[in-house]
Amino acid sequence: MRALRADKLCLAALSATLLHYLRDEALSQIPVWRMISMPIAEIELKHKRWPVNCQSGIDASVIDGQSTVGGGSLPGETLPTKLVAVRHQSAEAQAAHLRSQGIIARVQEGQLLLDPRTVGDWSRLTTELCSIFG
Repeated sequence: MRALRADKLCLAALSATLLHYLRDEALSQIPVWRMISMPIAEIELKHKRWPVNCQSGIDASVIDGQSTVGGGSLPGETLPTKLVAVRHQSAEAQAAHLRSQGIIARVQEGQLLLDPRTVGDWSRLTTELCSIFG
């Protein structure tokens, strides 16, 4: 049973998370709730703030899509969103590279898809995309 006992770090993280719920700060302080509660208008603003300086090498567009909410607690639930779709012949490899850099990306119909709900640092994303495609 000792191997299954929560350590100090786990208890501190749980305590901090529960305090956000008690203070009614979950929507602003807990990343997953911040992503889920993001309105479409804010997502569209994020697209406009995407400063790609190496545009010549990136074939990207904004498309309608769905954000998957969760697995265990909300299986199959989705939210409408706007996605950045990047077309490239090796989209799977590029998605794997971005994931290795901590950037959430998925591939659908041969396109690399980026969901603004999950992008925290757009300048870092731009840097990574320019290094791949630019």
